[in-house]
Amino acid sequence: ILASDADASMVPDWIKNTAKWYGDGDISEDDFLNAIKYLIQQKIIVISDDGTSTKPNIVIPNGNSEKGSHGFYEPMHLDITKETVVIWENQDDYGHTIQSQDNAGRVIPIFNSNILLTGQTFQYKFDESGNYQYFCTLHPWRVGTISVI
Repeated sequence: ILASDADASMVPDWIKNTAKWYGDGDISEDDFLNAIKYLIQQKIIVISDDGTSTKPNIVIPNGNSEKGSHGFYEPMHLDITKETVVIWENQDDYGHTIQSQDNAGRVIPIFNSNILLTGQTFQYKFDESGNYQYFCTLHPWRVGTISVI
């Protein structure tokens, strides 16, 4: 799991307490590791074979194909560092694309997906600093930005 995936508000109190007890020496290393093992078995913590996260950074939520809906890419803007692999996941009932665009709104050949059906993902590794804009060619009112530092 990557630190960028962590959100303290999502961590249950029993996990925080177990970590605190281990840090204070109140429980053994075996007890602490068994708690971590449980989290992995329950897929609360997901670790891929290459050590990178498999959790999407950006989600296309359900209802995103309707122009009047409030569904956008979530988050609409993402700040990352160079060498980060961004994963988009389509959770909508309709297909969507991820198309990089220039400041005039034209598609440019930086990162461009095929149509993503429900449950499909697209990923791109950002090697260079800069601000990147993207949109869905099927629903061009759906836009997002990524800042790479």
